[in-house]
Amino acid sequence: MTERAVLPPAPQPQTTDAAQAALLLDVELRPLLGLLMQAPSTAREVAQHLDVKIQRAYYLLRKLTRSGVAQVQVERETGRQTLRRYAVAPRWFIPYEITRAETLNAFLAGQILPRIERFVDHSVRLIQTQQPNWGYWLERAEQSSNLRLGGPDGSAQGLFGGDEPFLLNLGMAHLTRADATELKRRLLAVMAEFGERETPEADAYTVGLLLVRGEVG
Repeated sequence: MTERAVLPPAPQPQTTDAAQAALLLDVELRPLLGLLMQAPSTAREVAQHLDVKIQRAYYLLRKLTRSGVAQVQVERETGRQTLRRYAVAPRWFIPYEITRAETLNAFLAGQILPRIERFVDHSVRLIQTQQPNWGYWLERAEQSSNLRLGGPDGSAQGLFGGDEPFLLNLGMAHLTRADATELKRRLLAVMAEFGERETPEADAYTVGLLLVRGEVG
């Protein structure tokens, strides 16, 4: 019988106030927060990781430390200088009620929409390498209509259905709850399978999974 490794209990989440919530939910700060959650880092290490100037790294670290999001660890003195490392607790709970979002819709959209915009930016850079002229094809379908991206010669099914690792599709299917649950299970299983193949030195790919009851058009 194979013994399973016993994982240590997850640390208790940190509580937040409104100022901390604004920083923790800032999409632009996620790379920095992720770095400092993994291990304490110096300002120079932050600058290298984010590919920014050292002054910018210090500015960001001051924002986090003044709010209490980051803690300073004095490691040792080098000559007259004190080496400081900055760390962020690995778990936080950010209640919707303490944020500046007026509605739960705005709270959710604040995290999703900036990432969708970046996804669109990456997509545009890719499709511009295929051909210069793009538009939408709106065509009658069996039940309703289809809207497909393409050029003057037709929709770009070769790009979306071919070997290029790129998808930009929103589909709809009428499913029972059991089938929808099975679809979710399979999608998550595929994500887990390919997550195990991750190669750090390879290209980064963004994968988005969306499944919700209701029609978005």
